[in-house]
Amino acid sequence: MDNDRRKIELMNSLLMSFPGTPIIYYGDEIGMGDNIYLGDRNGVRTPMQWTPDRNGGFSRCDPARLYLPMIMDPVYGYEAVNVEAQSRSLASLLSWTKRLISVRKSSKVFGRGSLTFIRPANRSVLVYVRQYDNEVVLCVANLSRSAQAAEIDLTPWRGRVPFELLGRTNFPPIGEGPYLVTLGPYGFFWFLLREAEASMVDSPRIWAEFETLVVTDGWRSLLRSRSKSILERDVLPAFLASRRWYAERGNPPTTHIVGVMPIAAAESDLGVALLEVRGRRETANYLLPLTIKWTRFDRERQNPSALAAVRRGPREGSLLDATAEPGFVALVLENLRAARTIETDQRRIEFAPTASFPKDVLVAIEDVRAVDTEQSNTTVLVGTDYVVKLFRRLEPGLNPEIEVGHFLTEIAAFSHAPPLLGTVEMEENGARSAVAVVHGFVQNQGDAWTVTNAYLDRFVEEQRLLTAEAAGHSDEQAAYLRLMDHVGRRVAELQLALASRDDIAAFAPEPIAAGDVRNWTEGILQRAERALGDLARRRSDLAENDRQLVDALLSYRDSLPARLRELLPETIDAMKIRHHGDFHLGQMLIVKDDISIIDFEGEPRRSLEDRRRKAPAARDVAGLIRSIDYSTTAALERALKSAPDEHGKLARALEDWREHSVAAFIAGYRSSLSDTRLWPQSPEAADRLLDFFLLEKAFYEIEYELAHRPDWLRVPLAGTWRILSRSEGAPQ
Repeated sequence: MDNDRRKIELMNSLLMSFPGTPIIYYGDEIGMGDNIYLGDRNGVRTPMQWTPDRNGGFSRCDPARLYLPMIMDPVYGYEAVNVEAQSRSLASLLSWTKRLISVRKSSKVFGRGSLTFIRPANRSVLVYVRQYDNEVVLCVANLSRSAQAAEIDLTPWRGRVPFELLGRTNFPPIGEGPYLVTLGPYGFFWFLLREAEASMVDSPRIWAEFETLVVTDGWRSLLRSRSKSILERDVLPAFLASRRWYAERGNPPTTHIVGVMPIAAAESDLGVALLEVRGRRETANYLLPLTIKWTRFDRERQNPSALAAVRRGPREGSLLDATAEPGFVALVLENLRAARTIETDQRRIEFAPTASFPKDVLVAIEDVRAVDTEQSNTTVLVGTDYVVKLFRRLEPGLNPEIEVGHFLTEIAAFSHAPPLLGTVEMEENGARSAVAVVHGFVQNQGDAWTVTNAYLDRFVEEQRLLTAEAAGHSDEQAAYLRLMDHVGRRVAELQLALASRDDIAAFAPEPIAAGDVRNWTEGILQRAERALGDLARRRSDLAENDRQLVDALLSYRDSLPARLRELLPETIDAMKIRHHGDFHLGQMLIVKDDISIIDFEGEPRRSLEDRRRKAPAARDVAGLIRSIDYSTTAALERALKSAPDEHGKLARALEDWREHSVAAFIAGYRSSLSDTRLWPQSPEAADRLLDFFLLEKAFYEIEYELAHRPDWLRVPLAGTWRILSRSEGAPQ
């Protein structure tokens, strides 16, 4: 292999992925060389190179007495190539080999599966498939010293999503045509071809033939007569059920188009339909921006925002959700710049810029992209200038995103949140509803959830591959603890800002009354009863490990009221204030060495009135602690997919990470919380208050995960059990 790391890795990938039992000769895992001058087979029998010490750590005898001499040349010698050095580096060949073996052991397909070769036109690329039952692994290897591209016929697995096993990354799904793969010199991929699942399919899907609607005089004609009936009956229910922002996603609702919301004074190709949507649990009003493009997206190319096909004479096109269309976003921003008010029928739309909104004429808007996240709204980024959030669900009342945004930007001058640039609200029959908000764009390196996942994946890799001594002194963890300390300080500063104006009733701190305690306690008990009841009914459908946690939680069902009263007595030494309301790692952007806190809308499943109610500062603190818990449990679940945690080493290490991260966050928070009214002075009382709101958050999470993501249920189950069992001295 000429000591070429790329060739060595490629040959090992072939060895590990072909049928049969792979055998690695000692030293190959660290790239030991051979002594070709010894002759016969002795050239590969030189002593193992363990350390850079005497005789490579193989023996303490006189070097002249060794049966075969050590390799001592400057490239392959034991001082340059040895286990001790490579055990301290994740980038070493030893660590890479461990990772490859771990991935191979994670699947039976390598040991028991069939072997089928696929022959692409590019003969420099070797392609073969290992299959065992329904598990399919596609192996692609570039045997050339130059970069190569290959088109591979994967028709039998159309619709599956290639999941790269070493990097644990989803690739685009397999479509109708040949699948294009590009590889670097001597590069290779191991793809697990997974069935497309709702939890991971954010990519284009294979579309069925659209319903066709007839257009006569613009998109508004679709909201009349037969086209309207088709939209309401056949198009909108399926479209809404597939949207992340629809509250009962997955269940097609009954829909009625109740009106049109104007966004331009003159007739426009763009408009917003107002929908009355009746689901299984509730009836609510939604808004849907619509436009027509004269391209058939079910034939020529796919677009996840397309609802239906349209036709006007011989011309064919598609009806689209226009939220992320440059024309729609440009119109919203232009209306804000001009501070327009548009009235029609019984509705009035007010575009209200703040003092921070740029007064210059808007330039042409081209770089518009939707943020693809799990949320109840749609957020669109406009270049590096604006962030436009459209509230899909119309709720009469003052939205906290607008109220808190105005306060932090224009009154408290809090600099660690994006500035509010403008708001769009609709008034109908005397009631106002938030339609959209526009914030300034903050240059960032990603949100804290993404950064935390990256930290934890590297931490897990260190724990799994490196020696205990090397893994125990993690620079990554030290850096993350500094970040958590900084987050704690910024959260404290946010709460100090929100509690800084006693003269503004909506933001003035207030004493916690006995009625508040009763309301919070009754709220948790009602949610806990629903959650525990759902767990009991669905217990048989859950995984074995989850069932054990469910049984443990159900044992606390009768004692829960007394436990909550113990945690939250009627008299509390703290004030209640306005707070974020849905605080977690995803609500913070990493901005160089600082953070910016975003999204003050509150929990979308709560009413606007509930979201505007004041609460102890501990509620937001509890939200972030639960998010840290989610991150560590998610990291363990990702790790277990590639290899078992045979001795519980990873679980213990991640639990230690969680405890230290929470401690660093709390320490930074307490050191900066200068207003003693916001936090109980007694450590015991503070711990009880925090546990109370941790339980509130955890029961909310149980309900959410049961409804939307059962695979994540273990996270809130484990967190709830940890809190409830804490006072009894149970193992944590």
